[in-house]
Amino acid sequence: MAERAVLIRKSTGEIIKHGFYPREDMQLIEGLDPDLEWLVKYEPFLVPDYDSRIYVLNRHEEVTTESHPDYPHLNVYKITYSTTKRTTEEIETSIVNAENNANEQVIPYTKQLKLLALSVGVLFRNIEGMELTVKEQAVKNKMMQVAVNVWKNDAKVREKIQQLSEGIEPNIDEGWETTETA
Repeated sequence: MAERAVLIRKSTGEIIKHGFYPREDMQLIEGLDPDLEWLVKYEPFLVPDYDSRIYVLNRHEEVTTESHPDYPHLNVYKITYSTTKRTTEEIETSIVNAENNANEQVIPYTKQLKLLALSVGVLFRNIEGMELTVKEQAVKNKMMQVAVNVWKNDAKVREKIQQLSEGIEPNIDEGWETTETA
């Protein structure tokens, strides 16, 4: 089976074509212009595991004169990877987005307005000294549960941003309150 390969012009280093090596048996190609060479694509290492919210994956491709480990008569077009840390601002945005996602699980967006409106009504009735009905007490209790979880997430986002400012790489997914209240 033919391997992925690159055709280059040796004199200029120009890549002419990406494709498959023209021979399935991977033997040398007779009659090929001496200024042209097929390089077999080779990735010596797997793509590293990384958190894309903290790092950017960089793919490096280079024409080499290194022999391919399986086809020593052919040279390698080497593909390697590295990661670069994102800016503090980008990572902070990812942390804030994680908090928003957690809060969305605590109380879905579609339920937020209704619960807030009902809670304000309950609050005004309570301030005016009116006795709360069973339903109103349930709204108050639910809003208090939501508030506790949102406060915990607020503390967690500040903790993670503080870690980031101290040069510590925070685990963006860890420690959020995500339980929807009944």
